[in-house]
Amino acid sequence: MKGVITLALKEMVIQNFGIEKWQEALKMVGIDSEPFIMPISNLEDQLVLRIIQSLCEILEVSLSQAADLFGEYWMKNYAPKMYSAYFSGKESARDFLLAMDKVHVETTKLINDARPPRFEFEWRDDKTLIMKYISKRDLIDFMVGLIKGVGSYYEENLQVKKLSHDEVMIVFP
Repeated sequence: MKGVITLALKEMVIQNFGIEKWQEALKMVGIDSEPFIMPISNLEDQLVLRIIQSLCEILEVSLSQAADLFGEYWMKNYAPKMYSAYFSGKESARDFLLAMDKVHVETTKLINDARPPRFEFEWRDDKTLIMKYISKRDLIDFMVGLIKGVGSYYEENLQVKKLSHDEVMIVFP
């Protein structure tokens, strides 16, 4: 997993819960001295997942609650400053979400060893989109949180429901 995810997670935890909670989570997974992480650094998926699990325990939140917190933070604070170009020309949550697969395709071309999820789209009707999550990481709860964050960023009341381990239904207003 790319370091940018962990850096955003760290920033979110410190800003909302304090540095002590972040340090406690690292110690729970056996990290006594925090390593220097660059946004394009490669981190082991299992390590990042263990940090997330420890944060859930420390903060007394479920994985889906942690994913919602992360999605909100990523979309309203982190991504707009790190990836402003990806927001350009996107006037709505619908525009933004439909562009994400292309963004991830470009990411894999530009960044060595990048393995972001891919997405397929199926419209059920003019307001209901099924997004298929294609990844071996099994982080669909984070996809749900990020989609909710997209709705929050665009100030749209999206109805978001996880249908399975690889499908999310989004109903646009």
